[in-house]
Amino acid sequence: MKIRFTIVKKLTVGFGILTFAVLLNSLLIYATLNNNKRLNEEIINIYTPSVSYLNDLSFLINNSKMLIKNWVFVERKNNTPDKLNLIDIHNEKFPELTKKLSKISKTWTKEEQAIFQNISTTIKDTLFVKHQEIMQSLNSFDSYDDPMIIFEINPKVEEGGEVITLTDNILKKLGSLSEKLNKKANDSNFSMIKSFVGFQRFVIYSSFFLIIATLVIAYFTTSSITNPINELKKFLLTMTKGILPKVKLKVKNDEIGDMSSALNTFVGTLIETSEFALEIGKGNYKTNFKPISEEDILGNSLINMRNNLEKAEVEEKNRKQEDELRNWAAQGIAKLGDILRQNNDNLEKLSFNIMSFIIDYLNANQGSLFILNNNYEEEKYFELKSAIAYGRSKLINKKIPYKEGLIGRCAYEKLPIYLKEIPEDYIQITSGLGTSNPKNLLLVPLKLNEDIFGIIEIASFNEIKKYQINFLEKAGENIASTISSVKINEQTAQLLSDAQQKGEELAAQEEEMRQNMEELQATQEEASRREIEMRDVIEAINNTVGNIDLDMNGVAINVNDRYSNMINVSSENIINSKHIDLVSQDYNEEDDDYQSLWINLHKGIPSERVFKYNTPNGDVWLNETFTPFKNADGNYDKIVDLVIDITEKVLLEKK
Repeated sequence: MKIRFTIVKKLTVGFGILTFAVLLNSLLIYATLNNNKRLNEEIINIYTPSVSYLNDLSFLINNSKMLIKNWVFVERKNNTPDKLNLIDIHNEKFPELTKKLSKISKTWTKEEQAIFQNISTTIKDTLFVKHQEIMQSLNSFDSYDDPMIIFEINPKVEEGGEVITLTDNILKKLGSLSEKLNKKANDSNFSMIKSFVGFQRFVIYSSFFLIIATLVIAYFTTSSITNPINELKKFLLTMTKGILPKVKLKVKNDEIGDMSSALNTFVGTLIETSEFALEIGKGNYKTNFKPISEEDILGNSLINMRNNLEKAEVEEKNRKQEDELRNWAAQGIAKLGDILRQNNDNLEKLSFNIMSFIIDYLNANQGSLFILNNNYEEEKYFELKSAIAYGRSKLINKKIPYKEGLIGRCAYEKLPIYLKEIPEDYIQITSGLGTSNPKNLLLVPLKLNEDIFGIIEIASFNEIKKYQINFLEKAGENIASTISSVKINEQTAQLLSDAQQKGEELAAQEEEMRQNMEELQATQEEASRREIEMRDVIEAINNTVGNIDLDMNGVAINVNDRYSNMINVSSENIINSKHIDLVSQDYNEEDDDYQSLWINLHKGIPSERVFKYNTPNGDVWLNETFTPFKNADGNYDKIVDLVIDITEKVLLEKK
């Protein structure tokens, strides 16, 4: 019995073959996409965060390098922001970042884990231990004046010092490890692209196979479906040449028509998918693409891949930009620190150098530095110390009351003020080509521990970025600290001058009292007023220099804390002790010079001597000015001894 091979059977066999091919095609597509997904997850979940954390650790170590330098060369006071930042790195930031890296390093190779463990141990057990030694040695304001400590510490943090060399070696190892992980990420990305290229080839090969299968089926079914199959044949032959036809097949209301419709959709999808894949390969992640449906594995996988690659690119770009901004700010703070260490005894020159640097570094056009005059005998005001425009200093004598204008508002709020539209008559910038008004104005307070020392005003034609404002805020703290030190030095010098002047005036008044007894009552009132002024001056001196009061036999009857701190002896042990017993044993009460000192003092002649003291912290040399004072009866009954520490000067002269 002859078996009839009907069209239904032919179609059944043909579609059976096609079904098998589609299943095989789907399995291979799934395997390819699953491999790409795995590679993509490795890049996103392992390599990218690993490189990011290592870069953060490099920045942290580089920042600690700058901060330990500032600890030694700049920050003499305790609890400054830079010192607190370095302590925070030791106690919080480094352990937290190490914990993250330790967790993610479990996915690295054993060699990479060993390198990281070595770096982490070196930082914790060697670098930070050396930091702690420096921080403990310079743990007080007075320790910066100890030449032995400075002689030992400074070489460690100078260029080529053991701390700087160790830090540079750590940064080099971190960079090498980061490059190694970054290379792995690039290799995974290359493998993913190579897999995708193979996938494209597979699509072409599978299409070719489908065409062959279709032609075979068409050969056995030509008698019943000749015309529709011929159209499909021409269509498929065109596709075998690698050309996706632009003319669609005619769709009829039968099974072949459904095939034609499906083939049209398939070709259209292939065209869109191919174009989309090419755009992704070019790095154009903004190309629009819509999958056939929610179940379109290929389309949705391509979209996910596009999104992941775009996200990784954006994150890498943002990270590089943040690193550049952090490096820019760190370099600016370091350069400004060098300027602040120079000319810190001349406020005018220091102000000019500060503004010249800031204008150049911010690429601004004009800037001014206002210093707060907080002399409480007068109303507080801001005085213009430096005005810079196009690199030239404008010598403008300008004073602004404390609570007036934008300067006063900035000082009151203690926050920066940034204006993008300013009045036409507020400020002008003049050059050889004419005069123009800037569009952007920035005011930043020079703030230290919530105290205002001045205001920086910047005018620019260009927009002032947020990171530039943040840099200027941080720089303002360093500038305020330096201005505070300069003003304290100036006030100390002024107080000493006033004390000498008041002493001369008091002597003149006493002489006038002896010559004008008939005006005794009026003179007594004047003397009382002078005595009050003198007390104020003495109080100011006590806050600035050491002071010990002696009776006419050289016995201490009063002493201030500064003197007791200088010789490292408590006030209780100084009171009722003779002056000769406090100084070094090198001096003797029978010495001619010492006897001559007291003979002159009994005669009312002020004298000045340098005495050495033996203290637990080493020998100290003090410059002492002895001034005899009379009582109400006109007899000398007290010696006021003003003391200044000149140890550093003596040691330098000996060297």
